[in-house]
Amino acid sequence: MSKLAVSHPPFFNDSTVDIPTPDKFAGFTETAEVGWGSPNVSWRVAPALNIIVNGIHRRATIDTGSTGALMDKSFLPTFDPEEVEEGHVFYSSSKILEEGYWVPDVEIEYFGPRGVRIMSKTPVLAVERAVSCPQFNQTLHGHRCPKNATKGVVKRAVQQPYFGIGFGRDRDTSSQATPDRNPMINIVSINNVTIDRTKYHPGYIITHRSIIVGLTSNNTEGFVTMDLEKGPNWEKGQRAWAGPKVSVALNNETYAKGSQCSLLVDTGVTQMYLKAGREFQPDDEIKFAIPDEESPVATYTITNGGRRNAMSPTKVLNSTSLTPYVNTGRSFLTKFDVFFNPIEGQYGLRFKGSGEEDFVKFYPV
Repeated sequence: MSKLAVSHPPFFNDSTVDIPTPDKFAGFTETAEVGWGSPNVSWRVAPALNIIVNGIHRRATIDTGSTGALMDKSFLPTFDPEEVEEGHVFYSSSKILEEGYWVPDVEIEYFGPRGVRIMSKTPVLAVERAVSCPQFNQTLHGHRCPKNATKGVVKRAVQQPYFGIGFGRDRDTSSQATPDRNPMINIVSINNVTIDRTKYHPGYIITHRSIIVGLTSNNTEGFVTMDLEKGPNWEKGQRAWAGPKVSVALNNETYAKGSQCSLLVDTGVTQMYLKAGREFQPDDEIKFAIPDEESPVATYTITNGGRRNAMSPTKVLNSTSLTPYVNTGRSFLTKFDVFFNPIEGQYGLRFKGSGEEDFVKFYPV
């Protein structure tokens, strides 16, 4: 984007990160900022938004590690299970399977402390029960945990609405995690006025104060963007992008060539999940280069179990992912704002540190 133009680092690779180009957001002016239910400077808790659904005020946890809004079926208008789609949301970190039905075209209103209101319209999963189902496989099991695989009912259903706004989550166990079910990229009105598709660019920005919907030249100032690859279900919906990439090195080892991991900045958890080459060990120093070490947008370092810094998760766990994978947890957001552009397929980072930190570096384009 032209407004971000500064000198390139010497290892800059034009094929990975956007170079200055005509502004993709020129002409788009409709946007709205909705403050979190409680400000989140340290990111010790998951962010939440105040909502109105079915005429009742509630608070919804906002999760970038999943896709799809879900809530107890009693929170939604009465529906006939025979007339709606059976469905599920599976959380790979906790192995919790939420079982229910997708109620179509549910309008959810979100409001902040300054009176700004936005509305989304998507299917919402009306949850009947939540179970621990470690071996869940949608191909084998459909949308329900088989009785012999259930580790017990965790709760009848979600006590607080839980809204997944992430992307790149449409894997085998979550093939229903499609863009049409992502509330924050399916906004239909701002302050009770229907959005103008010629002036509203879908997408969102996450900061410690708020979520901003509608991407503009002004609110994307300071971000560096990375182009995303098409996800496995691209043909089913052309906003189905894969997640961004990251390279990982342990201790003084070099970054392994060709071993980029899928990167997930997850507001839903405090811990990190890591699958990168060998398993990490206690007190390993872990280095990250986003998207890779040859043309980084950002680099940072944490020490598992040792000296902590602001971007350190509460703990690091070896991921059970079958492919290289890093879930940073939400501590990543102590030093970066992020944005998602679902139309052109971009992920953006904006550094909000002082520049004096010795554990993180940002390379603006």
